[in-house]
Amino acid sequence: MKVYRNLPEIQRKERLGRRFSLTGLAILFLGMMSSFIPNWYPTPESATTELARTLQLYWPYFSFFALPAGFVCASIGSYYINRFARRRWPGRKLIERPDEVLERTLKGLDDKYALFLWSLPQASQVLVGPCGILTFATRSDKGRVQAHGDKWREPFSIGRIFTVFAREGVGNPRQEIEEQANKLRQFLGQYESEVNLADIPIDGAVVFLNDEVELDLQNPSAAALRSDQVKTFVREKARQVKLQTSMLRAVTRYLEEHSKYTTVEDE
Repeated sequence: MKVYRNLPEIQRKERLGRRFSLTGLAILFLGMMSSFIPNWYPTPESATTELARTLQLYWPYFSFFALPAGFVCASIGSYYINRFARRRWPGRKLIERPDEVLERTLKGLDDKYALFLWSLPQASQVLVGPCGILTFATRSDKGRVQAHGDKWREPFSIGRIFTVFAREGVGNPRQEIEEQANKLRQFLGQYESEVNLADIPIDGAVVFLNDEVELDLQNPSAAALRSDQVKTFVREKARQVKLQTSMLRAVTRYLEEHSKYTTVEDE
């Protein structure tokens, strides 16, 4: 399996996440400190400098602004860190990014397969092979996830309160998969040749990378997989689709030519 990875983009978004997180924490800290201003300057006469008088006059606005602004910045930072930063995963000794975990789950597929990791503008994580085209929506959080039809949710728990800034959230992975599939299909329709790449089957799956996730599935609207189920899912799709070799070569070459990657690895 060939892996086309846009490492600079991954590293850029990781740095962006850390900056947003630090900015959010700094804003929250300043908001907390501003609430002490009435104790520091209880009377107008106690504010002897222009800065002190300004803080004394406007501290309620600073305090009220800091809470939503800090929360938004911290949430954005958490989103990027969860998707792009290395970490130690439960039950594993390796420190890996989510894209590296996904790559490892697919290790062992032959050279007919190509994995595009953040190198295509139309979709973030794409596998091309005899299975057709598969897009993956990955999630890294642990805990319980319910998927009942088209409803994806995480039941409330006390533990989630203490990890509110450290969670990615389940969101709507089915919609994410469909949007990426539609963009890919439109892009493949621009291929000028006798071969119509837009006819290649495009499917997807939600992949939960954390081994400590608990899945409660009742006819989910998209395939929901643990990390150890991904390779089996791919091989089952390959038996169903059986994409022609000429079509496979054409689509792999087309995506490779239009992808932005810095490393090509053979797994």
